[in-house]
Amino acid sequence: MLRKVSSLVNNVNLFKIVTLVIFIFQNVPSDFDIENIPMKIAFVWGMYLLAKDFFFEKNMFKEKFSYLLFALCVSFGITVLLNFPFQFPYTVYNLGYLMQTVLLVYPFQFNKDEDQQVKWLTHFNDIFIVILFVLSLVSLIYFIFDIQYWVIDGTGNHWLRQGFLENRLFGLFTSPNFGAILGLLSVFMSVINNSIKRGDWKQFTPFYIANLIVQYFYYILANSRGTTLTIFALFMGFFIYQIFRSFQNSTQNKSRQIGKVIIVNSLLLFTIVSVNNQVEKVAAYIPPIVSEGLNFFDQGEESKSSTGSSTISPVVIQHSEEDSEVSSGRFTIWKAGVDATLQRPFFGLGDIDIYRNTKNNETINHIDMSKLSQQDRSELKRAQGNMHNTYVAIFTKGGLFALVIVGVFGCFYLFSHLMTIVRGNISFESAMSQQYIIIFVMILALLAENLVENHILFANRNVIGHIFWVYAGYLNYLQAKLKTTKVR
Repeated sequence: MLRKVSSLVNNVNLFKIVTLVIFIFQNVPSDFDIENIPMKIAFVWGMYLLAKDFFFEKNMFKEKFSYLLFALCVSFGITVLLNFPFQFPYTVYNLGYLMQTVLLVYPFQFNKDEDQQVKWLTHFNDIFIVILFVLSLVSLIYFIFDIQYWVIDGTGNHWLRQGFLENRLFGLFTSPNFGAILGLLSVFMSVINNSIKRGDWKQFTPFYIANLIVQYFYYILANSRGTTLTIFALFMGFFIYQIFRSFQNSTQNKSRQIGKVIIVNSLLLFTIVSVNNQVEKVAAYIPPIVSEGLNFFDQGEESKSSTGSSTISPVVIQHSEEDSEVSSGRFTIWKAGVDATLQRPFFGLGDIDIYRNTKNNETINHIDMSKLSQQDRSELKRAQGNMHNTYVAIFTKGGLFALVIVGVFGCFYLFSHLMTIVRGNISFESAMSQQYIIIFVMILALLAENLVENHILFANRNVIGHIFWVYAGYLNYLQAKLKTTKVR
């Protein structure tokens, strides 16, 4: 019994799956904060696994460019010390989650059994897909029956929206943007599972098709610009790859092949945009029609006579006109974060939520508020530490040193995998190559999405960042396999 418990506690893959589930429900306000205690336990569990790996297994040092990630943790450790005692212990939590993300979640454990490694990843994917399917389906039911309410968050300080409010579908998620990008990731993981299980990304199981439909409708109703940016980045990534393959194909007329790719993709993009607009218009009539139907059955003939003469008005699905600025207010948040960090530019602030746990709008003392404009102060308070841009968040929390380290790591990592695609043993007819191309493009798309959101780094308990780093490690694993596998 003790041996079995020890095996479970020391299982890093199990830790990744458990934290995946916890992080999902961290973004479901209606769950009564059930993940609070498990989240604290998981944090301690992760720190134990980190210490065990550092002293014994040392997998954290075997992953590609891991020395840069270790340097990032050291740099942020210095940030924590320089900012002590301000925002303590939140800066320590930031360091702990950073270390777990890049030194525990990212490494893919190359020394483990290959079949078991791939098997756990399919379980990881399926658990996420099933949970997202249920959450998104319930969110659609909220929209259909026009269910909306507010719940208070785990801190007891902020009220969060649920259902269809302010012309967008929040559903069961903290925001429409978050729910939509999670839905997109669930579709992406369905594609990867199909390739792993069936050897072809196109052979979808009925459940995966059902999930695709549910996530598509949630995306339409969420009206998420961040997810639209991600989808466009995905589209451009595959478009560029098709152009590249056309250049590689020496047996056909390159100009004709490239022209065909451009025409087909242009028509596809036009069709998708047109269909989306029509689906949105039709969906807008669903809540009022359902409401009229329920009134009819509730009130009988009296309702029948009045309903027949009434006009059904569709709901509005769009961003609030009060927030019509193209960045949805992000530019001023970024500016405020950068202005504050320029007072401590090299190692940053450790944590940018400078109004946390303060009274009478006072702030902690390591920022000279007299040097900030009134707008900067207002935006920092409104942002509550969320910079809505991963790269700005890295600078504000970790400073210039952290930003440079992450930039160098990103360049090395992406260049390495790009060279594998350009020069490597890649054929899209191979299941392993399919996964490699799809994951690489998805990683690029998420990097683009993080221009307007903060998920990848310094976003504690973030399920999108968790998935990103799991797949970043898996891509390294596929790269190593492709180098030793002859693709026919």
